[in-house]
Amino acid sequence: MMGIGYGCSLDAGSRGPFGPEDPETPVRKTTLPDKPPSPHVLQFTGDDTAGHHKPKMVGAGTDTHVKRSTNASAVFTSDEVMTLRNAAERDSRVTKLLGSRWAFIDADRMPPEGKISFGCCRDTTGLTRLVYYSYSQNVAVEVRMKGENLFSVSRLEVYQPPEGQQDIQRGIELAKADPRLAGKVEQLQGHGLLMQPDRGFFRNDPGYAHRTIWITFAQGQDGNPKYWAVVDLTDDKVLEVGEEPPRS
Repeated sequence: MMGIGYGCSLDAGSRGPFGPEDPETPVRKTTLPDKPPSPHVLQFTGDDTAGHHKPKMVGAGTDTHVKRSTNASAVFTSDEVMTLRNAAERDSRVTKLLGSRWAFIDADRMPPEGKISFGCCRDTTGLTRLVYYSYSQNVAVEVRMKGENLFSVSRLEVYQPPEGQQDIQRGIELAKADPRLAGKVEQLQGHGLLMQPDRGFFRNDPGYAHRTIWITFAQGQDGNPKYWAVVDLTDDKVLEVGEEPPRS
């Protein structure tokens, strides 16, 4: 009763629907500009092919002679890669781990152990790394070189390096040879992307834990895919093929 009496003792004229009314906060009024600012319009270039337009990047430099330079000493040339590969692939320790079927993936310079090196400093150690994938052993193989001499070779268990050019080429060859795609993809260009089939509760997807690549066939580089294939490079066979539905 005391609480009710205290609540009812407020002046009813000073209360609003959400409690006592406070005085209005004074706001300084300003005059609107005669001409409001125009909104920024997103512009598109019209020089791309196949109807695809790229937006112009806001703040991008328009001076064509300003270019980001690359450190040529930190990048292997194709001749340097081939020299390293020839030296590694002649070594019996490497060939034993690769087996009869394998693919070369990539080559890279290695920073010194326990240090972080960038740019020009990456080529001061003299250590390089070659990555292969052995289809026969179903495992990635890392080869470390000191110049043209073998430094170490090891298996990289449970590691799937990104797809290499030889992965893609073999996947395209197997897909084109599949009778389900015969006569359909000869005039199309093949593309490849490494995929990882799912592990199921009762049954794993075909190609699970294998070197599996998704192959598509399209008109040129920018065309929409018309046919696709799932290729198991470990077992050297095509798992599935299909035709993409037409896109409007």
